Amino acid sequence: MAKKTDIVSLKWVVGLMNKQAENAEQALVEYSRDTSQKQPLLQCMWAIHQITSTLRALGIRKAEMLTIEMERSLNYLYKDKVQGERSKLTMGGLMQALKVLPAYLAHVQSARRDTGRGLEQYVNDLRRWLGERPKPQALFFHMDIPEGAGITEGGTTAPDEEIKSRANVMLALYLEMAKSALRKQNTRESMKTVARIARKMQTLFAGTVAERFWFTMIGVCEGMAGGLIAPDECIAQLFKSGAFQIKFAREHGAELDDAVDYEDCQLQMLYYMAAVKSQPVHIANIRKVFEIDASTLEEAQSGLVHMDALITALSGALDNLNQVVDYITSNDLAIAAGQDDSDSNVALDGIERAQHRLYAAGQDAHADSLVEVSGQLQRLFEGEYRDEPDRLETAVTAIVRSIVDVKLDVEYKLEHGVTSSFSSRDFELRESVVNATFAQMSLVESYLHAILRRKALTKALTNRPTDQEGVLQLTMALHRYLNKSDRGNEALREAVAAADRGSENTDELLELAQSFLDELDDTPERKGIRLSLQLLSEIAGALSFAGMEREGNIIERCSSWLEAASKAGSVREDDAFRCFADAFAQIELHLQRSIIDPLDDTSHLVTLAEQRVAELDQWTSTLSPGSAAASPVAATAAPSYVQDTDIPAEFREVFIEESEEIVTELQRLISVWREEPAVNDNLREMRRHFHTFKGNGRAVGANVLGELGWSAQDLLDRVLEGELEPDARLESLLSDVIAALPDLVQSYKDPGEFDDSLTRELTNRCFRAAESIEGLAEDLPDSDEDMDSEAGSTTASGSAASQPFGHH
Repeated sequence: MAKKTDIVSLKWVVGLMNKQAENAEQALVEYSRDTSQKQPLLQCMWAIHQITSTLRALGIRKAEMLTIEMERSLNYLYKDKVQGERSKLTMGGLMQALKVLPAYLAHVQSARRDTGRGLEQYVNDLRRWLGERPKPQALFFHMDIPEGAGITEGGTTAPDEEIKSRANVMLALYLEMAKSALRKQNTRESMKTVARIARKMQTLFAGTVAERFWFTMIGVCEGMAGGLIAPDECIAQLFKSGAFQIKFAREHGAELDDAVDYEDCQLQMLYYMAAVKSQPVHIANIRKVFEIDASTLEEAQSGLVHMDALITALSGALDNLNQVVDYITSNDLAIAAGQDDSDSNVALDGIERAQHRLYAAGQDAHADSLVEVSGQLQRLFEGEYRDEPDRLETAVTAIVRSIVDVKLDVEYKLEHGVTSSFSSRDFELRESVVNATFAQMSLVESYLHAILRRKALTKALTNRPTDQEGVLQLTMALHRYLNKSDRGNEALREAVAAADRGSENTDELLELAQSFLDELDDTPERKGIRLSLQLLSEIAGALSFAGMEREGNIIERCSSWLEAASKAGSVREDDAFRCFADAFAQIELHLQRSIIDPLDDTSHLVTLAEQRVAELDQWTSTLSPGSAAASPVAATAAPSYVQDTDIPAEFREVFIEESEEIVTELQRLISVWREEPAVNDNLREMRRHFHTFKGNGRAVGANVLGELGWSAQDLLDRVLEGELEPDARLESLLSDVIAALPDLVQSYKDPGEFDDSLTRELTNRCFRAAESIEGLAEDLPDSDEDMDSEAGSTTASGSAASQPFGHH
């Protein structure tokens, strides 16, 4: 199938290709001064080869034909295969080709298609000087094909079996007759046979682009049979393409062959339809269907305006518009209306000169706008609006606005590329919003990457790698930090390098990695999430303001997931986060392309982002409610609590042993901290131990303990960040949590009738306390009786107290 020209990719590299063309031109000029020195020719060949490779990657095949001929001509010069006058002609052809190439690339950006316009002369001149046969003009032909032309509306293809059967019968005959006609043997009868086969294929593939191919192929056969079309290499390739289509149909039925560029083949056949001198019945019908007239061929073969001429014309127009603006600035048009002012000709003459230059640069819309402005200004000077103040004010406003709009757009084109077809006013709004959005999206990515890097390292260390796979996970987590710079932590770098070679000292690596983790900022997650949510809210608002409601809605839904995942402690590299990252990346790419090429249709990227964010919505609905579950509103509904899963036997003993050690350390820390309840190292150590409970619990399936650790860590994050005060209320809540831990850890060692209602109530109290300082005071019971009453109320409402503990 035809490959759409990627204008965005072209804009990324067109500057480099133009620079290479300049380098090639300089090298060719240097060679012309002393043809005995071949080094400049090699430099020229290298520059052209770089352009050829880029064009091939972009799929701009018609421009590639030109650069391939340029490479071949340079090779002939280097090997002295062309001499004397032909050598000079070849160098002249190369110089002309180097001049036209930037103009053609600008044309491709403007037309948004690889049309081949203006290239045929330069390609074939180079071939002639080398003694080669010219390329068929059909290869460079382009016209706009009317939508649906040559395709039966509502048509359906024949059944697969019928197509396979008929294609099997027709293939050998088609090949024999096509070859006979190309050899000019019994051309008339051979083409009649091929036309009958084409007619049958047209019927079999009704309603598809293949129907249009075979419909036009009949016209080619009619032209060759009547001597109106001479066979050439392009005709041969068209017949070859037809043969491959029949062969593909024999094997696959109604399925279309993706290897066939139907549009390119169609345009080549339409060239012959446009070029024939007389019009037999079927050719006349084709010309009518595709709206081909006497001017079609002339328009397709018109030359290109060189880039320097375009810039000169636009620069001249801008100079004249600046003179007009100077006149308007220094003269009040409302006062000048109807007065005999000789200076008025300055404005009218400047507009006329600007108008002619804009027409020359192909900016017809702007030139037409100035024609209208000139008429309004002429009527104003003649006094038409003098006695009607309202009309005068309206006319003056319209004149000034039109002139300024044209001036701004011309300036925009000279700055951003003369082929840009986007309005400067609309572009500036979108560009300013998108550029600001890019900076904010980059910050969100930075915050989340920092969180994920830390989680990956913490997890790798928690698992205490003992085998090669565990060591690999640890080194990969460390590389995510170490690769951000090439300096610092030399001992750790050496240990990681040794592990990569398979000669690691595991104990040393673990010790260095743990020390590295301990030295990192211990409270980045809550702050990073909070800042990310704030940025996402601003991004969504800005996009909606700029008229990009779909994009803004996607960002809002990404933000909703991140907020819910944060409250549930589930921001980690999993399928949900990949949905978030995919949706985010698609929006980034869409916005980036919309600035580089405002006319590019990137709606498919938005659709992909919407599909991923729809999956993200499902993940959001499955998350544990975290602190949201503890809100007064949520308390009236049946809570959704996490449940423990079976702990693997190989982890249970190690997990319990580590948990008991952490409980002992927490009891010591709370005792010391009570003596000086402030934001200090003791509080940070307690936060780190609760973080370990969260990670260890979730890693082995002890989710009740993990969620309690998460809620306590979440609370201490707020205190360490200065959002909550380390006062008596916090001290009391921390004491209650730590006092409950021994029984909770014991329940994993000795399965029995463990009542988890108190643990869950403490979890909810921590979440509520983290939401606001007032919530912390309200959640503390005033007496033992109040606490018993509160626990009983929770049980009666259907909480997890009435549910079996799920880790056994």
